[in-house]
Amino acid sequence: MIEPGSAIDLDPDLLPIADRALLRLLGRHGALTAAEPGQIVYRNYRRSQEHVFRLYHAGLLERTPLSRQTPGRAEQAYRLSPLGHQRLGTRRATAPASYVRHSIDTARAICALNRGDDREHAPVQLWFPDSMTGDVLSRFVRPDSIAVVTTGAGSAVLALEIDEGTEHMRTIRAKLAAYRRPLSRRPSWHLIVVVPGSLRADWMVRQAVAVDLGERTWVVTHADLARDSLDTMLRPLDPGRSPAPIGSLLKPPHRWLSAPVGSKAWLHLLATGGGETDDGALAP
Repeated sequence: MIEPGSAIDLDPDLLPIADRALLRLLGRHGALTAAEPGQIVYRNYRRSQEHVFRLYHAGLLERTPLSRQTPGRAEQAYRLSPLGHQRLGTRRATAPASYVRHSIDTARAICALNRGDDREHAPVQLWFPDSMTGDVLSRFVRPDSIAVVTTGAGSAVLALEIDEGTEHMRTIRAKLAAYRRPLSRRPSWHLIVVVPGSLRADWMVRQAVAVDLGERTWVVTHADLARDSLDTMLRPLDPGRSPAPIGSLLKPPHRWLSAPVGSKAWLHLLATGGGETDDGALAP
């Protein structure tokens, strides 16, 4: 057990693998509640609460209440403290408060896509958070996350944009338009915009039509994705297409990787510093 205030003398390499993986994940992603590691790190929500709380009391994490609470639950967002960054030797600044909600909503989208009975063969084969997506599509496009999703039906590469309903028309149109050329060259890639609710989805469709975004672009609400996972019905941003479930986007070939998100291999990889390779899974 980590004693409170012991982080100054603590070598993170001596922590359990899951704790080390969580610290590295926070270093690259920004912020999480206990719920997301409960699915992809600790495999249990209560166990996640216990471990996150210990790391917080050791001084490696700091916490802040979420500005928008889930009904019936007072949630705390956790991020690496300055001391945590120092002990890990990372240079990334602590996530600003304005980014916390966005960071958590992004992680929840990944967790929704990764739901399954077999953790060692989870659907999400690869997850690049926004700190790792620069220049993957182009120097003008930086998705909030990139995920390679694979099931028995096939695979797809998903570029996720997490919309909090705060950006205005000009910003959104410029962001959507930047995807047009990269997606046209990558037939196995899809853009999914995750929005707060149906009214924002209606608005997002209008913005996409205005910039002629094209096919393989979709919008979905946070609630629908959280509830239905790969069965979620996506609304097309291209008015010429029909709604489709996420699972229908997955086509051969199968892009299986050796360390899918949430697996023991993925935790070991994170715990030792990361360094995932796509092994061709991000190919067009």
